[in-house]
Amino acid sequence: MKKLRSLFCLAALSLICASASFGQQLLAPFQFRKLVVFGDSLSDNGNSFVQSGLPPAPYFEGRWSNGFNWVDDFPWIALNFLPATAFLKDGGTDFAVANDTSENLSTQIATFLSNSTASPDAQYVIWIGSNDFAAGINPSTTAKNIINGINQLAAAGAKDIAVLNIPDISLTPTVIARGGATISAAKNFVSTANNLLAVQVPGAASSKGIHASLIDIDSLFTQLVQNPLAFGFTNSTGSAFDTITGKVQPDPNDFLFWDDFHPTKNAHFFAAQFIYLSIIWQGQIFSGQQSLTSLTNGVH
Repeated sequence: MKKLRSLFCLAALSLICASASFGQQLLAPFQFRKLVVFGDSLSDNGNSFVQSGLPPAPYFEGRWSNGFNWVDDFPWIALNFLPATAFLKDGGTDFAVANDTSENLSTQIATFLSNSTASPDAQYVIWIGSNDFAAGINPSTTAKNIINGINQLAAAGAKDIAVLNIPDISLTPTVIARGGATISAAKNFVSTANNLLAVQVPGAASSKGIHASLIDIDSLFTQLVQNPLAFGFTNSTGSAFDTITGKVQPDPNDFLFWDDFHPTKNAHFFAAQFIYLSIIWQGQIFSGQQSLTSLTNGVH
C-alpha cells in the first residue's frame, strides 16, 4: 500500500502542475499549524451529526464515508498540523456541514469569525459547490459565492486560502442513474463553475493582496473514476453501501464510492495527499535537498 501511495504522489504532480497559485508568495505550508475548513459533506467530520444525527451507522462516526475523510487525514499526512475537528462537536476548526451549498459559505465563515480570529498563519480551505447543481443554483452564482468567501476571509486577516474546484458529479452513481439529460446538465454545471473559478480566483487574490491556491481536485476525481485499478479500486461505478437496502459490500474499500455520491475512506486519503501536495507544490518549497523523492518517501 505504501508503494501504491508513493506512486500516487508521483502521478499526482502531473495533475498538480495544471493547478494555479495566485497572489503574493507568503508562508510555506510547513510553517502552518492550524487548518480551517469550510464546505459540505465531502469535508464534514461531525457537524451534521451533531445537528441532526445524520449520517447514522454504517457511516463512520459522523463522516459521510466508511471511515475518516480527507480533513481527518490531512494533519496526519502533513505532520505539523493540529487536528481539524468538527466545530459543533468540540469547537474545532472544521465548519463544513453536509447538504450545505455555496449559499451557506458566508454563514460558515461568519460562524468561524464570531468564535475566532482569522490568523494570517493558518491554512484556510474552501471546498463547496457539489450540492449546488441539485439545489438549482446557477454556476455563476456558485463561483460568485466562493469568491465572496475569499473576500470575507481576506478582510478578516486570512492570508493563505486554498480553493478546491468542484469534482465532476456527473460521474457519481446518483447522477448516472438519472440518465443522459441530467448527466449532461451536471457536467456542464461543473465545467462552467470551474472555468469561472479559474478566472476569478486570481483576481480575488490580487485585489486583496493574499495568496490563493486553486486546487484541481476534479482532475484527481476523474482519474479515480476512469483508472480505478491504478489507485487500488476494482469498482468506480457502483457503491459499497446501498442506502435503500442497507447492504454493505464485503470489502467496501474495493469501491471508489461508499454510497451513491460520497467516496470511501481510501478515496479520501488520496484526496488528502493530493491537496497537501498541491499546497506545497504551489507554495514552491521544493528546493535544495527537499526533493520529490524525499517527499514521497515520507508519505506512509
